[in-house]
Amino acid sequence: MSSWDISPAGVSGVLQKTGTAAEGMSKAGTAMQESLKSAASSAGTISGPYCGVEPPTGPVGGALGEFMQHKAQDLGYIAVRTEHSLQGAFDATTAYVHGDLAMAANKQSQAVKEPVINDKGQEIGPDGKPVENKPADPSGAAK
Repeated sequence: MSSWDISPAGVSGVLQKTGTAAEGMSKAGTAMQESLKSAASSAGTISGPYCGVEPPTGPVGGALGEFMQHKAQDLGYIAVRTEHSLQGAFDATTAYVHGDLAMAANKQSQAVKEPVINDKGQEIGPDGKPVENKPADPSGAAK
């Protein structure tokens, strides 16, 4: 571990740029979900008049719904993996700056662990329950 040679300022700059890109990906994912919902409800049905509050879903709307359901896990994985990578780089660099190379190595190894994602795109913790999203601010890695 004594061979580490990290530029905290360089890590901070990369984390800031990557965080900005991740925010853009998150906004695009949210917009896609909303667009798919809108497209599904606007696609119409092959039935006549309906009774009830919600109109029936047609074949195109059903297909779009199934597509999104199948992609939720993949999109959730990308989001969680990105978050863990950014936070791990921040935590490892912070430990490095404080001279704790063992903790830096531990944070790095924790960040590369494979996340478990459910079919709704949520990260599952060791207790088998969805993990609450905690706000992370890796932008200050090298102050």
